[in-house]
Formats: sequence, structure tokens, C-alpha cells
Amino acid sequence: MAQLRQHDDVLKGLNTRVAVISFGTIPGAKAWVQETAVPFDFFLDPQLKAYQAYGLDRSLIRSWGPKVWFTYARLLLSGRRWRGVQGDSAQLGGDFIVDKNGIICLAYRSHDPTDRPSVSQLLKFLQRIMAKDFR
Repeated sequence: MAQLRQHDDVLKGLNTRVAVISFGTIPGAKAWVQETAVPFDFFLDPQLKAYQAYGLDRSLIRSWGPKVWFTYARLLLSGRRWRGVQGDSAQLGGDFIVDKNGIICLAYRSHDPTDRPSVSQLLKFLQRIMAKDFR
């Protein structure tokens, strides 16, 4: 999200709203929003209804595999603070782009917590959608 936040002006220029959906706790969500200062809409989904609706996997093995431990260790060594496990630690996330008509144009379901499309990939996809809308 921090990388996406750096492109807020580009997102606004592409007429794009970003929504973050998390299953964490209210105190954890408040801390995350304050720490990251993201200008995006933030919603809590403790019952995981949106996760189920978007077909996101649960996997304890993929959520806590060696790649994930290495990533968390690297972040901690760089000064990031560990906030502990919040909610369902086996729940995997994803990135979705939904157009103005409510149609899912991009569905990226993460294989593990470190698996996310790059910001440049997301921006290129949004630019293609905008170009298509103006034809």
C-alpha cells in the first residue's frame, strides 16, 4: 500500500478509487492506517465475506512458508514494527480492479502474503481500461 500511496495523483488522474479490505481488528486497523497514512478507503471484514465472495484462498502452509518468514524478517530488520497476528492468519488476499459498472476487470488472487502485482502492473492495467473507456 505504501508504494501505491506514492501514486495517489496518478490514480486520481485515472479516475480510480482504492479500497482496502482487511479482516484485522479495529485497533490494528487504526494503527495500520496511522502508520501508513494511506489516503484510501479502508473497510474491516472480520467475517471474511468479501474474501469469500472474491474467491480468495485460505492456506496455513502458504501463509507461513519460508518465503513469507524471510520477507517478514527482512522487513523487521529494516525497522518495521511487528504488530502480531491479526484475525485469520491462513487467509490470503488479492488485488482486484472493478470498473465503473461493477465488472471485475482484474482478479489477482495471491498465492501467499508476499505475492502481489507490482504497482506498475496495476497502473498499466488501469491505463488500458481508461483508454478502452474513451474509444
